[in-house]
Amino acid sequence: MRSSSLARRVTWAVTGTAAVFLLVISLLAYETFASMEDNLVDEVLSGQIASLRDDLAAGMVMPVALPPRWSEGGRVQAWVQSADRPPPLEGMFAAAPGGREIVQTGRTWHTWVEHIPQGLLYVRYDATTHEDRVRFFGWILVGGSMLALVGAWLLARRLANRVVAPIRAVSDQLSAWEGGGAPPDEVPQGDEALQLIEAFNRIQDRIDRSVAFERQFAANLGHELRTPLAVLRSDCEMALLAVDAGTPLEARLKRMMIQVDAAASSLAGAAALNSADPSRVRCVDLARALEQAWFALEHMARMRGLVLDSRIPPGQTRQLDPDALLIVLRNLLRNAIEHAAPATLRVSLDPQGTLVLRDDGPGIEPGHLARLREWRAGRADLSAAQAAGTGHGLGLGIAQRVCELRGWRLEIDSVHGGAESGTCFRLDFHSVFCKLDS
Repeated sequence: MRSSSLARRVTWAVTGTAAVFLLVISLLAYETFASMEDNLVDEVLSGQIASLRDDLAAGMVMPVALPPRWSEGGRVQAWVQSADRPPPLEGMFAAAPGGREIVQTGRTWHTWVEHIPQGLLYVRYDATTHEDRVRFFGWILVGGSMLALVGAWLLARRLANRVVAPIRAVSDQLSAWEGGGAPPDEVPQGDEALQLIEAFNRIQDRIDRSVAFERQFAANLGHELRTPLAVLRSDCEMALLAVDAGTPLEARLKRMMIQVDAAASSLAGAAALNSADPSRVRCVDLARALEQAWFALEHMARMRGLVLDSRIPPGQTRQLDPDALLIVLRNLLRNAIEHAAPATLRVSLDPQGTLVLRDDGPGIEPGHLARLREWRAGRADLSAAQAAGTGHGLGLGIAQRVCELRGWRLEIDSVHGGAESGTCFRLDFHSVFCKLDS
């Protein structure tokens, strides 16, 4: 069944509103005009009655049936009779004094009866011309309202098409992105809003399938890599048993084990990029976590000239995901090694418990710092900056993504050049304190 389109519904809604407005205005205008005509008839009749009353009071002798008088397009007729005689023109006048309106044989009459010294005065006024004028005005209102409704419908249709056009364009664009769209029998016909919703649903389904595939692929890849990493670590351990202590080979094998452990930890933490599983959270010592992250990068830092100055008091613990914390710390440390060295990186906790990493390196240029903040907020990209070799891109993006998933807040500030040059990262965990088991 074809549903009514949004443009059609908007058209009829606007036209219906205009129709109600025109109906109210027309009824008010018609009632006002009819009331004005009635008042005019009453004034004419009152004037004629007053004139007849003055003539009779002056003692003028008048026949029983006064000759008709014409006034304001209507004929005025009057009769003077004694009170004991029946009213003239049976059914025309009321038995009691006063006025009334009566319609006979397609004509409208206004009548009046009152006591005078000569008996009873009967007066009637032919108001048919006035009533015809009111009806003619009513037909003018009907015709004008119909023309106005047709104009309102045409304007509403044009307006509705202009309003709905962007919705149709977005729906068509989404269908093009989706790649062929849904089968014709599944696409809602007529209703642009339903078509847009259906297009969004198809895009969302496709994105969900893509995300599920990527997560499954990452899980399978991690599973495939853990076994060779475990074998490689075992071989390093066996090789360490066969070498003399203090030799360069022993140091090389230990570094290999450190890098294998770092790769295994990165695989375990890769799931943290797409997951916020509460079961991963446990009590973590911040100083030990920093040492673990630094241990795998210490050789590279020594070559680049970066010195770590850890001022985290012992026993400072938080309820955190340790793999996620290691990913963030390693990326921040690697960023300092690559872009701040040679320098000193001081790590401390402020009074609010926020982890502060501050280096005394050259800092980040203001323009690039602004682009970096926009990119981390999802409003820009750093492809041009990365092509130019300025860096500060992917590693910080990974750290920011992990922080967003965990509800942490990562802020960056930097001063470029001068005695106060350097970059400062502030990592607020928003987590509770805990106590490690002894």
